[in-house]
Amino acid sequence: MQRSRVVACIVGLIGAMAVAASAAAGPVAGPTPRGFSADILKALSEVRRQYGNDAVMIEGFLMGQAIESGSVLETAVGVSGVEEHAQHKYLTFKLDSGIVYNDRELDADARLARTWTRIIEPTLRRFKTIDVPADGVSFAISYTHKPYTDEPDLRAHLSEGHGEPEDAVFYLLTRDLSELMASRISAQQLVDRSIVTADGAARQMKVEPPQPTPAPETD
Repeated sequence: MQRSRVVACIVGLIGAMAVAASAAAGPVAGPTPRGFSADILKALSEVRRQYGNDAVMIEGFLMGQAIESGSVLETAVGVSGVEEHAQHKYLTFKLDSGIVYNDRELDADARLARTWTRIIEPTLRRFKTIDVPADGVSFAISYTHKPYTDEPDLRAHLSEGHGEPEDAVFYLLTRDLSELMASRISAQQLVDRSIVTADGAARQMKVEPPQPTPAPETD
């Protein structure tokens, strides 16, 4: 199945879950969507019950963005609960992205920025507000990195190893997210107000500049 179709399927499922959740009580009724087990739907319903509709939506969008961003390994997402960090409580989402970044293109700082630009920020931009039972949200995202020529080369040699693992965590307060969603601050200002770590060490991060829009072709 093409990546775009997988992403559409995931987002469609999460949207359906959110609509069902607005009715409030009980598990989602009706037939299980094709390609998704009853266990998956039950797990999503439990996340909804404990942490609210937005938590379910965030899970789906994180998964979709990881796949869209070129994951080549297994992708998995979950909510590990409310965790305390630097005197604030964060609802923590853990994403095993399945992405193998290319050391020939991206250094450690660029890997953080790419993770933000391709996975986290697009997820946040899906919301006008985020309602979670905590002071903020944190995204613990794992990926690996190694040198390779291109994606076919990477896939051809996956059996030889997936590269060096790296774990990035982004701690974002909901009050700052509200400022971003109201267009009162930029993505860079949000990052500057937040805590970013890579393999447990605090990091400063510069947001990637937006991709230029190709000029329309002229006759």
